[in-house]
Amino acid sequence: MVTRKAYKIQDIYGKKRIGVVANNFNDLKEKGKKKLAVAGDCRVCLEDGTIVDDEDYFITLRPQTVFVFVQPNETWKGYVTVLKNATEKIFRAMSQRDEIIEQIHDIMHGSASNEMYTVMLELANRLDDNIEAEERSEDEAWFNGLSQSFNTKEDAMRNAAKSRVRKYFSNAKESFEKASKKAQPVLSCTLKHFQEELKKHQHFGDYFARSAGDELRLCCEKGWFSCEGPYNEKTCSHLHTINPYGSKESRVLFSTWNLDHVIEKSRQIFPAMIQAAEKCPKESVLNWKYFFNLLFTRKNLKLVHIGCHVKGEHEGFECQSKYFYMKSRR
Repeated sequence: MVTRKAYKIQDIYGKKRIGVVANNFNDLKEKGKKKLAVAGDCRVCLEDGTIVDDEDYFITLRPQTVFVFVQPNETWKGYVTVLKNATEKIFRAMSQRDEIIEQIHDIMHGSASNEMYTVMLELANRLDDNIEAEERSEDEAWFNGLSQSFNTKEDAMRNAAKSRVRKYFSNAKESFEKASKKAQPVLSCTLKHFQEELKKHQHFGDYFARSAGDELRLCCEKGWFSCEGPYNEKTCSHLHTINPYGSKESRVLFSTWNLDHVIEKSRQIFPAMIQAAEKCPKESVLNWKYFFNLLFTRKNLKLVHIGCHVKGEHEGFECQSKYFYMKSRR
């Protein structure tokens, strides 16, 4: 009995991907040439560039395998070709588009490292992400595991940003409980200022909201986030990017990215605040705005991929004592 299996076929540009059912390799090739309007002979390849040219290898492949039909005057090098054809599509709406495209092409032409292939595979695999969808009804799979109260992707992403910021506030509160009795009133007053300011900024939910203003969000209008590199570097040399709006998997993976404090909160900010509160002059008050910016704003926060997150001490980055106090208004 002949076993018929379903496969997918496309040309090298991926503009047309068609489902076909074939009995064998020759059957697949003939149907593919007809549906893709390929005249004459052609090569049949897998997405990674592997050439398929006989029945023995063909029968080992799974149903729904994608076959690329390559005409004699065309070149197919697997994901190298995918990246070349897809770069413009992926980044056309991204901020810093030209710079990112130039960096990727530099990698393509100047390196054969594993990093190059990682970037290519990562970007190629995202072509099928449902990035444009926003409502729950448009992409139910994206919301799996989330509260039913979230009706849009942005609702969930705003909440994720707020949760991180609230955690920083909780960290501060817990740390201050260990301070001396003398410092407690000063720190308690500072926490109240923090609460009021956080409410005013809606706990910085805009950090992860793609519809927020350019100066507020950490992504582009399509939801693409770029790693800002280790605490002591200006950029990410690995070109880490992610779009948590695209799929559930990307959303979950994004939760491993860090909003990293350049001046560390546990090693630097909290101890400095406690010490400053204990030594606060009578005519002064703690400069809560300075510490607020260090804890909650982009003046001291960097979004970093887990691979760029330095867990050790951030050498050379400390709180500046000249900003610890401001004159009391009394």
